[in-house]
Amino acid sequence: MGDNGLVSDTDRPEDRPAAPAATPAPSAVSSPDEVTIRRAPKFGVFIVGGAVLGFLATLLVVTLTMDIDRGDQQDASFGTLVGYFSLWGVTIGAFAGAVVAIVLDRVFARRAARLTAERVEVEPAEETVDGEVEDHGDVTGPVERTDR
Repeated sequence: MGDNGLVSDTDRPEDRPAAPAATPAPSAVSSPDEVTIRRAPKFGVFIVGGAVLGFLATLLVVTLTMDIDRGDQQDASFGTLVGYFSLWGVTIGAFAGAVVAIVLDRVFARRAARLTAERVEVEPAEETVDGEVEDHGDVTGPVERTDR
C-alpha cells in the first residue's frame, strides 16, 4: 500500500503493466450458400459385407450338401468345393451388396434437405513486427555462424 492508505498500488494506472498492443482484427467476408444435407451409404462397406455374406452362404450350402449321395464320384474334397463355389458366392454377394447400397443411396437422396448456410471467408491481418528488420540479401552459400 502507498502513503495515503486509501488506494492500493494495483489501482494506480501508472503502476499497472502496459497492455499488449492491440492487433488488428482479421477481415471476414460472408456469403449465403444453398447446401444439400443427406445421408449417403458407404459403398465399400456394403460390397465387402455382401461378399462376406456370399462366402458364408457358400460355406453353409457346401456343408449341407456334402453328405448327398453322388454315387461313386467322390473326388472333390470339402476345401475344393468351398474354394470353387465361393468364387460364385463372393461375386454374387458383392453384387447384391452394391445393389443394396445403390437403392439406399436413392432413398436417402429423396429425403435430402436443402438449407442455406453462411460461408465465412477470413483473411488474416498483416503481421506486424516490432523493431527493425534487417535485410541480408539473398544468401547463396552455406551460412556460417560468427557468434561462438
